[in-house]
Amino acid sequence: MDHPQTVSASGTLSVVIATRNRASILSGALLALSQQDLSPSLFEVVVADNGSTDATPIICETFAKVLPNLRLIRDPRPGQIVGWHCGLAVAQGDILAFMDDDVRPRPSWAQAVRDAFADPAVGLATGPIVPLFETPPPDWHKNMLLPFKGGGTWSALWGSIDLGPDPRDISAGFVWGSNFLVRKRALLEARGFHPGGMPAHLFRFAGDGDVAAGRRITANGWRSVYNPQAAVQHLMTAGRNTVAEITRWITGEGLVTSYLLMRNLAEHYPDASPRELVERGIEIMPPERIAEIGRGYLTRTPNLPDDIRAAFETSGATGFHEHQAAFRDDPDFAKWVLRPDYLDLDACYSHPALRPGQA
Repeated sequence: MDHPQTVSASGTLSVVIATRNRASILSGALLALSQQDLSPSLFEVVVADNGSTDATPIICETFAKVLPNLRLIRDPRPGQIVGWHCGLAVAQGDILAFMDDDVRPRPSWAQAVRDAFADPAVGLATGPIVPLFETPPPDWHKNMLLPFKGGGTWSALWGSIDLGPDPRDISAGFVWGSNFLVRKRALLEARGFHPGGMPAHLFRFAGDGDVAAGRRITANGWRSVYNPQAAVQHLMTAGRNTVAEITRWITGEGLVTSYLLMRNLAEHYPDASPRELVERGIEIMPPERIAEIGRGYLTRTPNLPDDIRAAFETSGATGFHEHQAAFRDDPDFAKWVLRPDYLDLDACYSHPALRPGQA
């Protein structure tokens, strides 16, 4: 399904949703978009499908009846960055809203997104992200809820942010993929995203995704703002409250820490081999620093169950060392990590493991 679009005027909005085999969850996002205060005829929805084999096309066909500017694009290559960059390539609005398929925008959201960019100096924005728990969160949840300087709270684990009722300028580090609002021109100037989420068997290919893009955007001089009216709910399934999920998340923090370290070292030592960069990294990241990966997302004196505490103490190092080994021993993986940008997906997806159907 690929409908011709009519959204192209200045100030227009394109919503990009990357998804794979989550048709029932995607339907909730499309339903919320169809119920916006802003007429659906005034914004575009791009569903970027990373190789679904479920009812995703049927869901999109159904919602196209109430979302007249909905289009489905398909690319089976794995990874969130495929959906992000395929969506970026076809989106016709000059304001882009990247959201996950488990996000539920409030009715005022679409208009508030447009309002956030009324100032031409704004290149990046977000709004409240409120967890919508499928089951009540465990008591240890409060150990991941951190105060925000200037008022409000945030949690990296739950992907939540609530900075109160007033608009404000914020750091780009708090603009996340579940409610990542950006001026298209600013995102293209920043050369798009770095790798984000990956399937479990390709987890080592993850990077600092949306946060990297946001930081480059503000480094280019654009404002980053918080609009309290651009609010979304983020579905938290029961599985998000498990030791396995905490372990996966902290392991990912270890991978990203190594990813950033290798890119930084390569910038300073452009002639060094991957093995030499890893050896230099050992000097910068001693074991005690590696053991701290992820701990910055906890309250100062966390009161955690033993199994959750163990995940925080060991999983970051597991991810870090896995990434380091792959970078040192796999030349194609090192090239993936050190790419200047990932806009050209055909050039990026040269590693054999990234071809659909490969391990």
